[in-house]
Parts: sequence; C-alpha cells; structure tokens
Amino acid sequence: MNHESQPAEPVPLPIDPGVRLPADILSRLDLAAVFPAVRDVEVELGSGDGSFLAEYAALNPGRGFLGVERLLGRLRKLERKALRRGLSNLRVLRLEAGYVLRWKLASGTVSALHVYFPDPWPKRRHWKRRLVNEAFVEESARILRLGGRVFLRTDNEPYFTQMREVFGRSARFVETDYPSEVASVVTDFERDFNSRGIPTLRVAYQRSDVPGLANGRAGEPS
Repeated sequence: MNHESQPAEPVPLPIDPGVRLPADILSRLDLAAVFPAVRDVEVELGSGDGSFLAEYAALNPGRGFLGVERLLGRLRKLERKALRRGLSNLRVLRLEAGYVLRWKLASGTVSALHVYFPDPWPKRRHWKRRLVNEAFVEESARILRLGGRVFLRTDNEPYFTQMREVFGRSARFVETDYPSEVASVVTDFERDFNSRGIPTLRVAYQRSDVPGLANGRAGEPS
C-alpha cells in the first residue's frame, strides 16, 4: 500500500449505531463528527480489556474517548463494558495502534493520549518493534493540541528508561506531573502486577513547543 496516497484532511465517518467505528484504513478519522457534543477527545492505544478506559470514560462524561485495540476478543470486552454502562462518550476501533497514530488521527485533534503496559519486547533485537520510540514522539506531537498530554505506564524498567529518553530528547514535550485522578484508575494488568509486588512506572508529558524546555518540567525553569 502506498501510504503517501492517503488524504491529508480528515474524512467524516458515520458513527456506528453501537460502539465500534468502521475500520476504514484509507481515511483520517473526523473526531469532531464521532464526538459532536464534546470538545476534548482522549485516545487509548492498546486498550486491552478496557478496564481503564471504561472506568475513566464513566468518570468523565464531558469528554470523548476512543479505544484502539487490535485483538478482537479484547475489543469485544471493551464494547460490552461500554454498552452495559451506557457510555455514549466512548467508541472503539479495531486497528493496530501504530497505524492509527500515524494514519488515522488528524493533526491537532487529540487532547490526551494514553498508553498503558505496551508490549515491552524484552529481547534487545526486538526493541525496534516497541510502540514508544522517536517516531511515536513525533506523531504524538502532531496529533495533540498544544497543551495536550501523553500518559505512559509500564512495569518494564528498560522500556520505561527508553520512554523517558525519547521524550526527553524532544523539544516539543516537557515532563509534567501525573494527575492522581488518572493514576487512580488502574488496568486489570496493573492490578495483577501490583498484587505480585511489581510496581507501576508512570510518566506524563505535555506538548509545549516552547524552546528551551526540553528535559525540563512544566512550570519549572529548564
């Protein structure tokens, strides 16, 4: 497929009468059409069984939430949770997370990006397959509004180090505090890890585009 032939502008998509959006791979998502009643839209890449997103969407009815998951069984779990709770502010999309980030989300349309416990690909020769890398940082900066945030969690220390390194090198992001209202909503994976004494490693970044703030923190001198 020649990705360069894909349209640069968002193309409106019909809203599924249920929760799942059509996985049209050839057009950008028009998030304003998907969530016409809200201004802020947050995206979770790799939603798993939806334990975080369903709860967080219920706590924030004034925002729109898009859950992206490649595995059908996990996606169906999130769909069922959304339908049982009547979450009209939550939609799901079955596609690979990296593809959605690069090709489906239009520039400056997302207020927050959540990535929790992505596959760490622990063998060094497989690190190139990790979702969070230099290209991820650039695409995150593209899709986020100015002031938009990226929330990351993992249980893998080497991957956590890589996350901090690639974001720390970017002049388009600044590390910021991790809000307690986000941290308090845990995933089922996280709950299991914590019960076995495995800590959650968290970090958040804010799109700033402010020269001189790379490697600093929001509200602090670099």
